[in-house]
Amino acid sequence: MSKYERIKSSENKNYRYRTTVFIICLLVSALLWLTIKFSSDYTVEIPYSINLKGIPEGKVLVNQPDSVLRINVKASGYALLKCRYLSRHDSYEVNVSQWIGRISAGTSDATINTLLIAQHIKEERSLPGIIEFVSPEELSLKFDRGVSKQVPIIPDVSYSFAQQYFAYDSLIIEPQLATIYGTTDDIDRVHFLKTNALKFDDLSESIDTMVNILNPRSNAIVIEPEQAWISLLVEKFTEAEVEVAVKRGKGFEQTRVKFFPERVKVVYLIALKDFKNIDPEMFTCTVNMPDDGAPNGKRLNVEVSDHPSSIKIQYVMPSDVEYIILK
Repeated sequence: MSKYERIKSSENKNYRYRTTVFIICLLVSALLWLTIKFSSDYTVEIPYSINLKGIPEGKVLVNQPDSVLRINVKASGYALLKCRYLSRHDSYEVNVSQWIGRISAGTSDATINTLLIAQHIKEERSLPGIIEFVSPEELSLKFDRGVSKQVPIIPDVSYSFAQQYFAYDSLIIEPQLATIYGTTDDIDRVHFLKTNALKFDDLSESIDTMVNILNPRSNAIVIEPEQAWISLLVEKFTEAEVEVAVKRGKGFEQTRVKFFPERVKVVYLIALKDFKNIDPEMFTCTVNMPDDGAPNGKRLNVEVSDHPSSIKIQYVMPSDVEYIILK
């Protein structure tokens, strides 16, 4: 008989009882052991990524200090368990100007005591226990006098539209220029800035969002502002048509001419909100004489030389006409 069958057997209740007691005792022992262990003090290392902000005006950081601050904290196992696995350890911003004060003109060196930063993190993030040590012990910063220039911001945006939806106007980025600060050598290498790549599919609503500006030399230059506003007005369009008289164009100014047919249809797309604002008088269709001339009866293309800026021309029907020069 297997152990499982012996446990299930009604003839061996005593065996089942002893097994149950053993399991309960094992669980209690394990719980007591964990309680004792977690009540003891331990030291753990908690890393924080450091983002340096607030570089003094007219200065550029020309070296690359440590970007990770390792704080070694001593506390009970319970507190450290919660701190290590249940608390956030995202990046921490360090305002450089706050810690180093004013720097004189010219090239300057400065240091920041990381223990002071760690104490601020401990208070702000409610770290338990005491700080035993911090690595590195200080952040060494080297500054240089910076120069500046303005460069255009190029939006990296791709998009497609849902059926019947189109851009009502061109994509707008604000501001169009950003100021970059750095050494002469560094900023001379930067001629424009791009934004983070954005992609929009099947648009049926307008775009109106903030986007980060990419820093191509993040350790060498400072960009102001660091973000730009991107907008694109999207509207639902419908197809419409208008009948327009064909007029003489280039090459026919001093000539009496008759076109066949004399009127054509212009098919276009227009935003629904502008549908009632369109008038046939807003359109001009012309026929131009080729530079090398053309014989009577030859068909010439019809061009829509003038139309409302809010529409999108689809096609002209017919797209070409015959003509006869009258004497």
